[in-house]
Amino acid sequence: MNKIDIFSDKETYELIIDTNFQDILELLESTKAVIIDKNVFDLYNKDLKIEKDKIILIEALEDKKRPEYALEICEKLMHLNIKRKDTIIAIGGGITQDLATFSMSILFRGIKWIWIPTTLLAQADSCIGGKSSLNFKEWKNIIGNFYPPSKIFIFTKFLSTLKEDDIRSGIGEILKVHLLSGKESTNLIIQQLNEYKKNNSILSTMIYNSLNFKNRILEIDPLDQGERLKMNYGHSFGHALESATNFRIPHGIAVNIGLDIANFIAYRIGNIKENDFNTLHDLLFLNLKTSDFISFNFEVFIKALRKDKKNDLDCYNLIIPISYGEVALKSFKMNNEIEILVQEYSEKFYKGII
Repeated sequence: MNKIDIFSDKETYELIIDTNFQDILELLESTKAVIIDKNVFDLYNKDLKIEKDKIILIEALEDKKRPEYALEICEKLMHLNIKRKDTIIAIGGGITQDLATFSMSILFRGIKWIWIPTTLLAQADSCIGGKSSLNFKEWKNIIGNFYPPSKIFIFTKFLSTLKEDDIRSGIGEILKVHLLSGKESTNLIIQQLNEYKKNNSILSTMIYNSLNFKNRILEIDPLDQGERLKMNYGHSFGHALESATNFRIPHGIAVNIGLDIANFIAYRIGNIKENDFNTLHDLLFLNLKTSDFISFNFEVFIKALRKDKKNDLDCYNLIIPISYGEVALKSFKMNNEIEILVQEYSEKFYKGII
């Protein structure tokens, strides 16, 4: 069992990895409401033994990650006679977390909640930081706030029922936080990902390291004002890929490809050497399959990239490497420079562009 004290702007909260499962059963018994991903409920309800009248099921679909569904959760909690002093439990992956975070923050202007992430992407990255991101009309992740849970429990046994693509999606985010955290962490994940291909038990160590690296950033910048913006490394391109493929590429895999695009741009403008790009490219492609490269319309991709919330009116604001193991926010005029580099990347490495 590992414990990490997670920093936030409100208070430090505790994250526990693989604690006694009986502790969770007691929490579930004592709470008045459990917000849970329907897929997780179907797989694990016999183990979790949640009382039927306290369950709020979530359909973990991208189209459900919207304010109106967060308000529906609030309405259901009110029907369960939830009071401001109560503590709610939420169980699931990233979409469940976004909806629960936002709902818990606005109901009674904030009630306590405990988070039990069940996907690798949530366990290794999004579970800490307290950030909610909801879609609004055609804009992705444009509405949200910061409202961390009072405690997080991670059970890696939930990962045993995930599909391979879901595991690879989580590894995409693990790669991100290691590659932006310095030369040592970059070389560490190169070693560990190669080892993972032979021995997947190292995944728990990769999760623990990923959370520790992210927590160091949270201590500096809990509210995304500076240092934490680095966590968007790979995301501008990844989100554009998701939009251009109608979300047929899982988020972490899109980010994985987005990291490679960002690295290619850094190489082509002289920030990193060719051999460094090749080292990172080979690492990132260890986690990718040919089937990940789904065809997309380039104009739709660029339209989505221009809408990225980090941009200014006439500038792309992108997180790209400035050296091996170090990234920063850099501005680029919307004058076709980035479009040309993305096109060049696609012709070399991405065969699904239209």
